[in-house]
Amino acid sequence: MKQIQNQAVIQRLALTQQMRNSLHMLKMGPDELIDAAEQEAKRNPFLRLKPPMHTIANTVKSAVEFNTRDIADYPSNNESIIQQISLIRLSSEDSTIAKELVYCMDERGYLTDTLDDMSGYLDTSKAKLAKVVAILQKSLEPVGIFAWSLKDSFRIQLETQNKYDPLIAKLLGRLDLVALQKVEEISSLCKVDLEDAQDMLEDIRALNPAPLIPVSSNPELSRAPELIFNFDKDGKILTRLNDRALPKILTDDAMFSSIKTIENDRYASTYYQDCYRGAAGFIIAMQKRANTLLQIAQILAKRQEKFILTGRKLHRKPFTMMELATELGLNKSTVSRALRNCMIETPRGIINPIDLFVRPLNQTGKGRTRDQVLQRLSVLIRTENKNSPFSDEELAQQLMRADIAISRRTVAKYRAMIDIEGAYDRRKGYMNSNVRLSGLAPKGTEN
Repeated sequence: MKQIQNQAVIQRLALTQQMRNSLHMLKMGPDELIDAAEQEAKRNPFLRLKPPMHTIANTVKSAVEFNTRDIADYPSNNESIIQQISLIRLSSEDSTIAKELVYCMDERGYLTDTLDDMSGYLDTSKAKLAKVVAILQKSLEPVGIFAWSLKDSFRIQLETQNKYDPLIAKLLGRLDLVALQKVEEISSLCKVDLEDAQDMLEDIRALNPAPLIPVSSNPELSRAPELIFNFDKDGKILTRLNDRALPKILTDDAMFSSIKTIENDRYASTYYQDCYRGAAGFIIAMQKRANTLLQIAQILAKRQEKFILTGRKLHRKPFTMMELATELGLNKSTVSRALRNCMIETPRGIINPIDLFVRPLNQTGKGRTRDQVLQRLSVLIRTENKNSPFSDEELAQQLMRADIAISRRTVAKYRAMIDIEGAYDRRKGYMNSNVRLSGLAPKGTEN
């Protein structure tokens, strides 16, 4: 028996999380994109949504003037929290301690000083202080404040959702695995199967690692088409993205730098680093999506300029999604995702970019579209000799003279599409029409 050993090299394209996010975002429409940005901002303190520029135009008077708008992005929650404390049943002493604790939290909502230090400058016992903190953790919103650490804040949030158990408690001790999304290592650590490990991972990653920071939102965005076609004074088409439809987001670098200086837990630091990378990745994915849409719009405007100007289908040139993808150097599926929920605003109304694609008639008539052939066929029949209408074969020959090569069978199909009868029925109809005009009834019509 002869043994043969073969070696083969197999290359696979591994999609990174960033690539998956970009592809997923490409197929989102404006509504979905805004919702996705707001959902991401709820769990990621480093992703900030900004209001549209027209809402702040009157607040900026000079390029060098100090802009207080950014400070307003972080309104103090102290008054709201103190009002909540006043509604809790506490002794006078405990209520005083609770209100003083409000000013001991950092910008995330955490108590960063040790119990020993805080009991000293608040002039109370460690036991009483720990008891008051525990009451505040369970009673106040946003859920997760007055925590001693990121791990503790996640515990509070999970307890509120009734998801805190010994297994997830063990995982909270290794937030680096959650940040790196190492499902297999989580499964091994917690002694659970991969499905449960994935569920635990998703439960934790949905939590807010900085609950006191106000959640960004952008309610003033209008649900509008993402692309706009305008005409310049020379009648040329100008393409641009619609600012009213796209969320404006940025990463909060100052917040990340601040948290890095106060966070001592290396696992928590890894988690915050992952959040910051996630915020940056989200913005990059949005930029790629916007750039792709703009490139597509520019090519479509160039190819279908006459149709966009007139709105007449006859003016559409043959152009397929595959041709567009080739011109952009993208996969056809990528272009399809990008255009799935996209709309274009034009002076003639809102159009679907899919309407700008039209297949060529056939391989020999790549410069013609079906609409153009149907129109030419209709003209030939309307102008034919009424006493000797064109047969389908003759119509095919007439179209051939105009460099439109289609078969007799196709002529018959197209003729039916525009609801025109065959030559025999047309001739019969012409004769009956002439008879009626002359005042004579055709035979067999008398009562």
